[in-house]
Amino acid sequence: MSLVSSGGFGAWVVSLVPPWISPNQISLFRLACAVAMGVVGLSGDYLGWAIILGLFASFSDLLDGAVARRRGQVTKLGAFLDPLGDKVLAVSASLVLLYHGVLSAWALAAILAVEAHALVIPLLHMLRQNRRQAPLWPAPKVKPSRLGKYKTFGLASGLGFQLIAAWAGWHWLMVGAKAVMWISILVGAWASASYYRDWYAGRFDEPPAAGGR
Repeated sequence: MSLVSSGGFGAWVVSLVPPWISPNQISLFRLACAVAMGVVGLSGDYLGWAIILGLFASFSDLLDGAVARRRGQVTKLGAFLDPLGDKVLAVSASLVLLYHGVLSAWALAAILAVEAHALVIPLLHMLRQNRRQAPLWPAPKVKPSRLGKYKTFGLASGLGFQLIAAWAGWHWLMVGAKAVMWISILVGAWASASYYRDWYAGRFDEPPAAGGR
C-alpha cells in the first residue's frame, strides 16, 4: 500500500487536492507528463527536465487512485487511464534512455514485450469474438495481478533511476537500476504469461447479460 493511500498522511495529501479536480483529470495529467517526458528527453540534452516530468507523473500515479477511492469516484474510464499512464510512462522513459545510449535495443524490446498484453489481449479477444460471430465489445477486463503490480513498480523505479544516474553520472546507481529493471522484466514475463493463460481460459470475458442464454 502506498504512503498516499494509507493512514492519516494519505488522507491529508488527498485533502490538498481541490474538490473540482477529479481523479480522471489527475490521470490525464499523468498521461500528459509521460508523453511530454518523452518529447523533452528526445529533443536533446534535457534529461533534467525529463526527470522532473517523470517525477510529476509518478507522484500523480500514487494520487489519482487514492483520491478516487476516498471520494468514491472510481470509474471505468479511470480504470482504463491508470494502466495506460503506467505503460506510456515506461515506454517514454525507455525511448529516452535508448536515445541517450543508456538502454539497449534488446532491453527496449523486452520491455515492450512484457507490456504488450494490454494491446494484444483485446485484439485476440476481438478475433475470437469475430470467429464466434459474437459482439466485439466490451473488451476483456484484464485485472492486474500482484506480479503485474510488482513489475510496474519495479520497472518504473529501474527506468527512473537510470535516468537519474545518466544525468548525474552515478555509475553505482546505474548498475543497481539496471538490475532492478531486468528483474522486473522477468517478473513481467511471468505475469504476462498468466494474463494470456487467463484470457485463453475465458476468465476476462464479460459474463452474459441477466436473462441471457
